[in-house]
Amino acid sequence: MTKVEDYTQQISEEFVQCRKQAYSLAVRLLNNPDDALEVVQTSIEKGLNHPGAPALDHPEFKPWLFTVVRNKSIDILRRNKRLPHVEHEEFHTHAPRASEPEKALQDLQLKETIEHALDQLNTEQKEIILLRDYHNFSYIDIAKILGIAKGSVMSRLHRARMALREILINQGVSLGGQS
Repeated sequence: MTKVEDYTQQISEEFVQCRKQAYSLAVRLLNNPDDALEVVQTSIEKGLNHPGAPALDHPEFKPWLFTVVRNKSIDILRRNKRLPHVEHEEFHTHAPRASEPEKALQDLQLKETIEHALDQLNTEQKEIILLRDYHNFSYIDIAKILGIAKGSVMSRLHRARMALREILINQGVSLGGQS
């Protein structure tokens, strides 16, 4: 393979991963896989056709795409004013590999409990936790995606995590020795 082919392959793989992550965010915000797919497709089209969009290989493309996905998702939520629950395969993966089946079952149950708790958060809280803890965006990238200051990201993330913690405690989940 030539350097150009290697580079093209790398960009293609990064784009596929970015698209999957954008879909994951959209489906978690919208709770509807069909709407999420439409949001991601139209967002990618906008990214490829918009003169102000960063190039696919530019480090700013992923935060830019997530901003568009988030905004389009919020538009749909406002238009539909609904938040039904839907199962999403990425968050319902098979039981983690563990040496003990009981441990694997506990891990799967905890993951499902956390997913259910996330669904109880409001959209602002859910999206900031998803961007930081599921998609590993930096505070600066989250600030760009949400259109807020970095300090606001940190305080909103803290409040969202505290709300998630409260939900989990109310469900009887033991967190760090507290219940």
